[in-house]
Amino acid sequence: MRGFDCAAARDAADSSSDHVIGDLEDVDALYAAAEGVEVIVHFGAVPDRDDFVRRLVPVNIVGTYNLFEVARMRAIPRVVYASSCRVLGALDWTTETLTLEAGFAPGDHYGLTKATGELLGQLYSHRFAITVLCARIGWFVRNQNEADKMATSQVGQRMYLSHRDAAAFFEIAVAAPLPPFSAVFVTSANAGNPIGDPGPAERLLGYRGRDSWPDGSSWRDDLWFSSPRGTSSLLPDRGEP
Repeated sequence: MRGFDCAAARDAADSSSDHVIGDLEDVDALYAAAEGVEVIVHFGAVPDRDDFVRRLVPVNIVGTYNLFEVARMRAIPRVVYASSCRVLGALDWTTETLTLEAGFAPGDHYGLTKATGELLGQLYSHRFAITVLCARIGWFVRNQNEADKMATSQVGQRMYLSHRDAAAFFEIAVAAPLPPFSAVFVTSANAGNPIGDPGPAERLLGYRGRDSWPDGSSWRDDLWFSSPRGTSSLLPDRGEP
């Protein structure tokens, strides 16, 4: 496995994978890092509301376009794109269960960038035969401050995606048979009341979350952190060590 991030890897001594420091706005760096890659798992983004013109567009939209272009140029057959439930952020999350049939209804500029990323994925799947899976993930708690907010939020607990469930989902997503383009909601079980319809992920991938808040996560600072521009993982051919 190869990591690509604008920051150094947390465990530089881990010899089981290599890590490339780069930026989603740097096509040459992305292209070099993608050599020999079979699957890209794209997490890289400004992860919340921010300056639309100076931050969200260059990273979340242009950076995602750059990544799909590199996948096309390198003939990489699969991209798993970390989208967000917030592509439907304008709906009433206190009562509704989000479904794919609702299309897009972003409630802020961050949600708009994630919807744009899905549309880019659909374009590249259709025109360039790249298999694209858009994972509309819920709330992956990254630190103690977010954990404190989650503890008092009923809607947040419906959005909860544990670290254990996230790892299980993305492990399946890189290898499972997939249609050319698909989107699924990815949360934990959340006491049987998740924010997004779990049916598509279960039917398509055999994934169903197991955890409910606060099980299955750790937000110790030495284990989990938020990179300012996120992370993309580039997975080498499965036959390689």
